[in-house]
Amino acid sequence: MDKYKTKMTINKWFSYISLEKLSETSRQAIGQFDRYSKKLTFKKVLKLFLYAINDETDSLRHLDQQLVNPNLKKVIDIESISFSQLSRALRQIEPSVLMDIFTQLLSVVHEKTVMQSKERVFLIDSSTFSLNKTLYPWGTFRPTKSGIKLHLKVCHMKEGWVHPEQFELSHASEHDHDHLNVFINEKRATYVFDRGYLDFAQFDQMNWEGYFFVSRIKKNTAVHVQAHLEVSHESGIISDQLVQLGKSTYLTGLFRLVTIERKHQSNLRILTNRMDLSAEAIGKMYQSRWQIELFFKHIKQHLTIKTYYSQSEQGVENQVILAMIVYLLTLLLKLELKLKSTLFTILRQIRALQYEPFECFKESFAPG
Repeated sequence: MDKYKTKMTINKWFSYISLEKLSETSRQAIGQFDRYSKKLTFKKVLKLFLYAINDETDSLRHLDQQLVNPNLKKVIDIESISFSQLSRALRQIEPSVLMDIFTQLLSVVHEKTVMQSKERVFLIDSSTFSLNKTLYPWGTFRPTKSGIKLHLKVCHMKEGWVHPEQFELSHASEHDHDHLNVFINEKRATYVFDRGYLDFAQFDQMNWEGYFFVSRIKKNTAVHVQAHLEVSHESGIISDQLVQLGKSTYLTGLFRLVTIERKHQSNLRILTNRMDLSAEAIGKMYQSRWQIELFFKHIKQHLTIKTYYSQSEQGVENQVILAMIVYLLTLLLKLELKLKSTLFTILRQIRALQYEPFECFKESFAPG
């Protein structure tokens, strides 16, 4: 973001962001932000909130108090700031600028994790973030509740970890299915999602246009078996069939239905148009969905989404986008240093060594 005078770990972490390389529209928005704020520029605000989210700072008052730390003052290049100024700054940031930063970082992740489209597996799901109805009346979706919903697509890597690829925020009342089309945008990639997105016409459309899918079907789904494929029952596969779904009013094209036995639970019925993989591989691909659940848990528990810094809708949206940026910044350190540790472990080390030289951070992961 600028020429750092120190080699602190936190400065290295910030350095993946290049405001100068954002779109012209974003740079103009940043210029307008700075025009009305002599003391708290966009760059300083961005650093401060990324620090706060990474450090799990629980409120703006707490963040204000943390600025007594001379190291933090040096990194942010600010002496002090009131929590009211911080609150106003968070509300005034254009979400589109933060999304531009997220996209910039994501492009770097893509450069460091090159994969062919056929190898790419995307997990799609959503999670609701509850809000206090009195403080957040704009998010009301039930008589006694408010909330927002994060609709998310993550890329599932072969090594078992995921990274956010695309996301949208909506009021909690919006249906998941309404956001599915936005996420289906890379042909020959495979999209894994739960039965909440079940749509016969959508499956046919994806199949015709060259997108692969893996999804569960509901118990009452009408299934018409056209052929039985050979299976190895020792692997827990009950059946592997070619089927059509629906009733006389609409019958889908030919898909594959893999049924897997689960102990103490109902059988898992997985629908797909991937004809090239084994039934076992299809089952493992669907069961990788738990990784997106872990991602939601990580975002909520470790990136300060349990408490919100703003009561405004735009302020809450900005905080969620900032949390996604924090995740990518940490991931880029993992990729650059080729670390095998989990993102949470790396995040914890950043917090512990953020004011130490970056070499010290690297040495903390040295074997032995």
